[in-house]
Amino acid sequence: AVLVGLPLLTRTDALGSSSRDMGGVETVTDALLAAILAAIIWTGAGNSLRMARLREHLPELQARALTRRAVPVESSTPLSEALRRANEAGARALVVVDGHGDPTALVRESAIVGVPQHRRPWVAVSGLAQDLTEGMKVPADLAGEALLDRLRASPATEYLVLEESGEIYGVLSTADVERAFVSAMARPH
Repeated sequence: AVLVGLPLLTRTDALGSSSRDMGGVETVTDALLAAILAAIIWTGAGNSLRMARLREHLPELQARALTRRAVPVESSTPLSEALRRANEAGARALVVVDGHGDPTALVRESAIVGVPQHRRPWVAVSGLAQDLTEGMKVPADLAGEALLDRLRASPATEYLVLEESGEIYGVLSTADVERAFVSAMARPH
């Protein structure tokens, strides 16, 4: 309406000017101004729709649902043995624990991929692990915007997900959260 309406209004007497006095420069200026205003309005409306859709889909992001099952292993465990245990348990992540069973580090998936198959029996998981910080511990019940805020506050590739009791629930990968978010945004209403 702005793109077509503004130049038409200026060509008529609706805005209080006479169309006889208008030359070619004024008409081009009006059309350019109308195009700029239309683009600003169009962009703003599109962003508002995207934000509404984002807020609609945020509750679908739940730490518990996106978490990979994890197997606890001691730091001296060879990578090949840790992976065997994980495969046996149907887990997709490894958590390094101390002698009391308390988590101390996460074995990074990208580090595992970088170790050739023939070297895995001689590589300890501690060499592939990232020490846990307090920001890398996420409650299993976290969801939606609170989950995204927590991940933004302490950027990492993986997070340890804990039950309210402090028990290990699993490992949350940032890549899994991104995939779930993109998938949720792609779905129609």
